[in-house]
This record gives sequence, structure tokens and C-alpha cells, in this order.
Amino acid sequence: MLRLIAFALVPLALVAAGAAAGNGGPAPGVVAGWDGAVDVANAVRYVALPAAKTTAVAAVRTSDGRVLRYSTIRGTFGIPLVAFDGTAEGISRDGRSLVLADVGANQSETRFAVLSTATLRLRKAITLPGLWAYDALSPNGQMLYATQYLGTEPNPRYSVRAVSLVTGKPVGGALVDKREPDEEMNGSPWARARSANGAWAYTFYAKPNGTAFVHALDTARRRAYCVDLPWRSNTQALSAVRLSLSDGGRSLVLSKAGLRRLALVDTRSFKVTTLAKP
Repeated sequence: MLRLIAFALVPLALVAAGAAAGNGGPAPGVVAGWDGAVDVANAVRYVALPAAKTTAVAAVRTSDGRVLRYSTIRGTFGIPLVAFDGTAEGISRDGRSLVLADVGANQSETRFAVLSTATLRLRKAITLPGLWAYDALSPNGQMLYATQYLGTEPNPRYSVRAVSLVTGKPVGGALVDKREPDEEMNGSPWARARSANGAWAYTFYAKPNGTAFVHALDTARRRAYCVDLPWRSNTQALSAVRLSLSDGGRSLVLSKAGLRRLALVDTRSFKVTTLAKP
């Protein structure tokens, strides 16, 4: 039985993306099957396969592909993508919770499913009015950070909100950079990096006007910073930018494959050092 399930999980899944990235968003959407998301600490890959009205979820050992456990839940969900570079998340740092995102999210409502990784059974169903997208989890797995879209146009404004995984309700208002509280956020998320302790989520966004910024989200303390980058380029060039951390997490590195580093961001002061154009 397990062999049959493992066979079914391998190459049949597709990536279901959100709105087109060329239009500025709104979000990458979810991944159905394929590589899913990996809990590196416990060497387990989680894969979701949505069908018509249900979703099959499996925990697969990364060392040999053995299916460790599986279940089926109501609704159509996938592993949330957080950037158009294919970065998938949804696993809490302690490895105990898995958050799935709605395949059919629309302007009316968006659903999230919180599962126990030990049983793959539904722990909490969350329904939010309007169009939302998964952004990150807090290190303790108690808080979901989600992007709330504020319009229906191709390039809508959005805000980042904290949602309690205990109550299923938003906590507080929009998370804004207190240095620029009136700045509107829009653009497409192209790359993601997480700090070693899981607290900080760094996302590279490209705006339709050719500018870009890094969104630094402190998921442990519900803080956010927008770091503007001194670039103006086309979407194709900006979409190739990738993020990584160096110097023990003290520097966020922006780079492109085959090229030298483009910029460094000090993760304490958020000062930008520009090295090259994208």
C-alpha cells in the first residue's frame, strides 16, 4: 500500500501559481505535489495533492522516499509558495505543525489548514474574508503571517498581518515599517531567505515601476521593515535576484547566478551597500 502511494506522489503534481508575476502579483500561490516543503531538521518532506474536494497529504522521508504517514482532509490545499523562485514554506520550526494554503483563494475568502505533523490530521481550519496569501510562520508555530490584498486590480496594494493559529483571527493591524508608516506596499516576491533561528523572513520584491525592496519581517516580535534598494531595472533582470545570509546572519546578500554580489544589507541597521546593478 505504501509503495502505491509513494508512486502516486512522485511526478504527477503540478505547481499552481497565483496571478501572473508580470502583472505585479499578487502571489506565487501553492505547490501541489512536486517537491513540497522539507523539514530539514527531521529529514521529512511534506507533499499535498489536492483533488476535487479533498487533499491528500503525505510525510515522505528524504533519505529514501519512504512514505511515513498520510491522510486526507476536506478542501483543496497546497504547500504555500512564498516567492516566485519556488521557495516553499509552511512547516513550523519545531516541526510539529504544517500550514497549507487554499488552492482556490479568491476575492471573497481564503482558507488555511493547520495540521499536526505527527498525525497529518487537521488541527485548525482558518477562513479569512477577502484575498490573502501565506507569508511566514513564527518560530513557535503560534502565529501565521499572511499578506492581505486590498484591491482587485492586477497590481493591488497589500499589507502584512499576523493571524493567531489558536483563534484563527487576525491580531492587531497591518505590520508597517514605523520609519515609513504611510508607504504603500506592492510588487512581486521573487526570492526569500530565513535567518538561522527562524525569526526573520527576508523577501525580495520587484515593483512594476522597475524599483525593488527587501521586506524584513521579524516573525518572533511582529515587526516589519522595508529596505529600499537603489536600483531601477526591468522585471526580467530583477526576477533573477536571489537572497542568502552570510557573516553569521549579519549580512543579507543579494546576488545573481554567475555574477558577483549585487548588494549587501546589514541585518541590524538595514544599511544597504550597493556593489553592482542587476
